[in-house]
Amino acid sequence: MKTISFFNLKGGCGKTTSAVNLGYLLAKKLEKTGEKLLYIDCDMQSNLTNSLMDYDLERPCIYHLFTDDKEIKDVIYPVRDNIALIPSSLLMATVEPRLAGMVGREFILKRKIAAIADQYAYCIVDCSPSFSIVTTNAIIITDKIFIPVQTEYYAVDGVHLLEETLGYINQSLGIEKTISLLFATLHDTRNNINKIQYDNLKNTFGKRFMDSYIRKNISLVESPIFKQSIFEYKPRAKGAEDYKKLFNEIESKGGF
Repeated sequence: MKTISFFNLKGGCGKTTSAVNLGYLLAKKLEKTGEKLLYIDCDMQSNLTNSLMDYDLERPCIYHLFTDDKEIKDVIYPVRDNIALIPSSLLMATVEPRLAGMVGREFILKRKIAAIADQYAYCIVDCSPSFSIVTTNAIIITDKIFIPVQTEYYAVDGVHLLEETLGYINQSLGIEKTISLLFATLHDTRNNINKIQYDNLKNTFGKRFMDSYIRKNISLVESPIFKQSIFEYKPRAKGAEDYKKLFNEIESKGGF
C-alpha cells in the first residue's frame, strides 16, 4: 500500500478538499484493476470525515485505534464501492494525554496499518494543521507528502516552516521524509499578490511545484454538504476541471 499525506500547518488551504477530490480520481482509476483506496482522517476537526459521512460522535474512529479501544477492522467504513475511511472525531482533542509517556507512541499507526495494508493499493491521509504526535504518526507511514498552498503573501515562508518541521521529525526519529510536491489552491489569476506568490513558489520549488492550480470555486465549498466529491456533485464545475488537470499533471510526473 502506498501512502500519500496531505499536509500543511496552515488551516483553510484546501487540504481536505484536495484529499477528497484527488482521492476520488485515484479511486476511479483503481476501479479498473479492482483495487481499493483507504482514507485516514488524522484531524480532530474531522473535515474529511464530515465530507464523506454523517456526523456521529458515538462512531468508533481513529481515536479508539490510537487508544487500543478498538481493532482496526472496527474503525474502517466503506464510503464508496472501492473507497473506505477511518474517520476522526472531536475525541481526538483528548488523545495526546492518553498517549503521554507511552514508549513507541510515534509508531502506533504504522503498527496498526500493517494488519490491513495488503487490502488497499493506496492510502490517503488528511493530516492535522498542527504539529502533534498524531501528525508525526501520519508522517511516519507516509511515502509521499503533498502540500496544498494558498498563493498568499507568506506562502513561501509557510512551506519553509513545513520543511523545518519535517527536518525535526526526521532527526528525532531517524527517518527521511520530504515534500514530494506542492500545488496552488484558492488561486485567483486576477489578483496580483496571487500571481506574484505563484511565481515565487515556482521559482523556489521548481519541478516540485505543479503548474496546475485550483481556482476559487463555490461548488468546491458546497460539495461536502452533500457528502460528495466535486465530480459527483457538479462534474462540469471549474473545480472539477481544475482537479482533473492537477491529477493528470501529478500522474504524468509520477506523483502517485
